[in-house]
Amino acid sequence: LNAGETSNLYFWRDRSGHEIDVLIDHGTHLAPVEIKAGQTLNRDCFKGLEFWRKLAGDAAGPAWLVHGGDARQVRAGIEAVPWKALDPARMLAPA
Repeated sequence: LNAGETSNLYFWRDRSGHEIDVLIDHGTHLAPVEIKAGQTLNRDCFKGLEFWRKLAGDAAGPAWLVHGGDARQVRAGIEAVPWKALDPARMLAPA
């Protein structure tokens, strides 16, 4: 990695095929990020994040769904953000 620093970004998948594209390790919690290329969001887009939040319990940080559309919305505490409006500094900052 860069200058000997370790990363705080991870990919996660379990034996059943549940996965999270990016987990941001903030030390006290793990913030999940799903990335979808599509412009339309449906219920299935949120399933992996919902599963992770139930599994992680108190260790789950803010959940993000980055997508190719234009609409910003919040569903069940998961923030859906268009990739064009992405604020990496906000996502990487501890909550």
